[in-house]
Amino acid sequence: MKAEWSESTDKHVCLCCGQNVLQPGKPIPPEKAEAFLSLFEALGFTREDLLGKHREQIDYQSPGFAEWLQGQ
Repeated sequence: MKAEWSESTDKHVCLCCGQNVLQPGKPIPPEKAEAFLSLFEALGFTREDLLGKHREQIDYQSPGFAEWLQGQ
């Protein structure tokens, strides 16, 4: 079950906790991307969610993650 804030597509709302994200995140190294995917899946997100309606959030909050995810 997803948390209620996970439906937000505002890039300034954290997908994990719903807090405000005031500045862009740091690039995600490929070796940590698998852990990020596990976290997002545990929160109820699918690859389609992350690469679709939440893509702007992913690009802002976790730069490089979407590219890694597309390559998988």
